[in-house]
Amino acid sequence: MKNIKNIVLGMMTVLFLSDALAQTYPRWQLRQYYINSVERKGALDSFVRKLEPLKIKSPAEECYLGICHGIYTQHTESNWQKLKLVMKSKNLMNSAIERDPKDPELRFMRFTLEHFLPNFLGLSKHIPEDLAIIFKNPDFINDAPNLKRKVIEFLIWSKRCTPEQNKLLQNELHQLAQRN
Repeated sequence: MKNIKNIVLGMMTVLFLSDALAQTYPRWQLRQYYINSVERKGALDSFVRKLEPLKIKSPAEECYLGICHGIYTQHTESNWQKLKLVMKSKNLMNSAIERDPKDPELRFMRFTLEHFLPNFLGLSKHIPEDLAIIFKNPDFINDAPNLKRKVIEFLIWSKRCTPEQNKLLQNELHQLAQRN
């Protein structure tokens, strides 16, 4: 019995460590690649070429790959192709969030995708729960103040937040401005 317990514990440790060590790219680098991807299609293609071949992706890498497929919709004319890209994007992002449901950065990326989807598609069902996770973790991306400012400005611009949430966001913007 003791051997089985040790084997199970050992397997759990290996699984945990393999997932923790699976992240090839640090968050700051994923963020930088993403920002460049929004600005240039060549950077988007390059970022996807970096992420797709990874055999084991961390939840962050999987989510960033998902948002990249969402960005590709801006570069295609076909509505059918756009829908296929959105579905691929949603599947990758949902899978990443299932693996790490409390990560507010992953939730924010899914929120941005769902914000821009037309309501008639019925694919924007996670917005309230994503906002709840984002607001439960107000310190997320504190390590990148310029990016945090952009995130806050987007949340305000989206008009998806409650008046109380907007007040919190405005206060955070004010605090960021005072630090700079």
